[in-house]
Amino acid sequence: MLNAILSVALVLGTLTAIPSVLMAIRDSLYSIVLIDVLAISWLFVLWRGHFLSFSAKSWNFLFIVYGVGVFFLFKVGPVSQIYLMAVPVLTALLLGLRSAVFVLVLNAVTLISVGYAFDIDLQFDRYHDQPFLRWIIITLNFTFISSVITVSCAVLLRRLEESLRKQLQISLSLQEEQNSLKKANEELRLISAAVENLNDMVMITDNNLQEDGPHLVFVNKAFERSTGYSRAEAIGRNLEMLYGPNSDIHEVHRIRSAMSTRHAIRSEIISYTKSQEEFWLEVDIRPINDQQGKCTHYVAIERDITDRKKAELDIYRLAFFDVLTGLPNRRLLRDRMGVQLANAQRTGNYSAVLFIDLDHFKTINDARGHATGDLLLVEVASRLNQLLREVDTVARIGGDEFVVLVDSLDPHIEVAGKLALTIAEKIRHALSQDFILNGQVYSSSCSIGVSLMPKAVQKADDLLRESDTAMYRAKSAGRNQIAFFEGNMQIEVEQRLTLERDLAKALEQNELQMVMQAQVNKDAQAVGAELLMRWNSKTRGMVSPALFIPLAEESGLIVKIGDWVLSEACTILKRLHANGFQFPLSINVSPKQFRQKDFVEKVRSILEQHQVSGEYLIFEVTEGLFIDNLPETISRMNILADLGIRFSIDDFGTGYSSLNYLKRLPLYELKIDKSFVQDVPGDANGMAIVVSILSMAKQFGLKVVAEGVETIEQANYLIENDCDSMQGFLYSRPTAPDVWIANQVPSAA
Repeated sequence: MLNAILSVALVLGTLTAIPSVLMAIRDSLYSIVLIDVLAISWLFVLWRGHFLSFSAKSWNFLFIVYGVGVFFLFKVGPVSQIYLMAVPVLTALLLGLRSAVFVLVLNAVTLISVGYAFDIDLQFDRYHDQPFLRWIIITLNFTFISSVITVSCAVLLRRLEESLRKQLQISLSLQEEQNSLKKANEELRLISAAVENLNDMVMITDNNLQEDGPHLVFVNKAFERSTGYSRAEAIGRNLEMLYGPNSDIHEVHRIRSAMSTRHAIRSEIISYTKSQEEFWLEVDIRPINDQQGKCTHYVAIERDITDRKKAELDIYRLAFFDVLTGLPNRRLLRDRMGVQLANAQRTGNYSAVLFIDLDHFKTINDARGHATGDLLLVEVASRLNQLLREVDTVARIGGDEFVVLVDSLDPHIEVAGKLALTIAEKIRHALSQDFILNGQVYSSSCSIGVSLMPKAVQKADDLLRESDTAMYRAKSAGRNQIAFFEGNMQIEVEQRLTLERDLAKALEQNELQMVMQAQVNKDAQAVGAELLMRWNSKTRGMVSPALFIPLAEESGLIVKIGDWVLSEACTILKRLHANGFQFPLSINVSPKQFRQKDFVEKVRSILEQHQVSGEYLIFEVTEGLFIDNLPETISRMNILADLGIRFSIDDFGTGYSSLNYLKRLPLYELKIDKSFVQDVPGDANGMAIVVSILSMAKQFGLKVVAEGVETIEQANYLIENDCDSMQGFLYSRPTAPDVWIANQVPSAA
């Protein structure tokens, strides 16, 4: 602003000075010429110069105007007051009101002192006889007008400055808001783009719970892709547009209730596309509240979990149902038997368990192949289902063995026994009729053992054992017979007790020993081995593990035996390492042993005692371990994993198979049960199960060991399907470790 004033003053001053200088030269008034030239030159220096501060420049400029005004006071007279009046106005403009007041006082002092002292003629004709009074009047009038103009100018400038400052503040505020709005718009654009391109379905509704509401106000592209509805078709409709006949009505009511109370909810429900195709949705609905906490909208995030549900259903069926016949398996049967036993004990109504075994089934299998045998089993299952009520249970527990659980026969044991015998006779007669399989006629029969419930302190396992014992009694009577579990069968129970006592002494008498069965890769090289227990009784001879292992489990001896097995495994490991074999050993750990409070400390102590690393041990556990208290089981497995120990699921697919524990546990491998392996490659169902397990293990990053490999065809099939290792008589029979080492060449030193 100062430079602009200086430039204007310089131009106008120069234009004004030219005629003034010419007239002054004509009249020989050289002092005026000197003052004009000096003032113009000074102005030019101030305008072009950058060596002075704003304040210094301003005072110099004011001094020029003031000096010219004082000079003209002497030389020209009245016109000088114009210059003097301009000084405080310019001061107010450049330096503020305080400096302007100082200049007003200076002007007043100058007028009265210079005018009175030098008796300057200002053409004021009054009071010639009183010159001092005359100059006081001139000074007062001049100062008054000058003050009014100066103060007005200063106030105006102050107001203008404040206005400009406010405008600047408003401008800065607007700029900040614009920047904030721009940032918010960018964030909104990014959020909108992210929501639009999410794989999960995103839906937003209003909060109108009336009039068939709330209504959709937004859906993203994933919604359109998954449901087949366009955005235009969906907007304005209710969330329930996706529900259909198989949608769980209880879940629908639960979602409605949560939304009516403004609560968040998560649910899994069957939904339908526009073309009425079913798919599973995981629904997460949450209210959106404004700043006052009032619900204005709902947002629903939904994802397609059809594949997960299908996998869970497959695993559930594998865990609880027989793949071939679709009947409940042993696991589900035991659960239902436990429920039925509790009901029978509560109501007093007797029920029955019928254990059915087909006679000479192996002959049909061997003569016509497993495919024909499978067809026969399917037909048997169908006939059993047709004979029984919906409340009864028909289960296949393995091979050609079926169990029928007959519910609520009669409160009187004699009547219940007669009814059970009638049902058993119907079953025996039905299964004795010819079967037509692939155009061929096959005859068969069955042996049936019957046990009644409830009895004192009877359990589900007792029922199976009793009916199984009765069934063998029927077979020994000539097959195609029916036998009840009678009191004199208790003799067999006593024999089991004697066996239990002998087993307890077997450890002390060194009758137990460990044998080793190698696990080989596709090149038939040993990459691991499983340690198996054998009992060579001094009085009984060799006792089958199938006999004494379940007995050890039931009696609790398995805990003490398991500790011995772990110690033996460490000793065998050191022997293998000494002979150049570096592969790991697998040992079986029972659920009862694993759940002992001091199990982890025992393992740690035994490893330290033998100075063996846990990395060379694999604990084989059954799926029954994961039924109870899964969080504690996971915690204990993680501690053992920190010791280097790895975990394998033994007999996978025959028990409690679940994706839930597969993804949560620190597992290393799965072992395919030999009952599945023996059916490949000739049986389609067996192959489907094996391939499913191999594929699932690969998805979870788990190794797979196939048990019971006995033929080269089985091995080739497993190798073709990328099975990691195999175990069975084809490669190695269970052998004492010293004998195995003596017959091998180390594969790794």
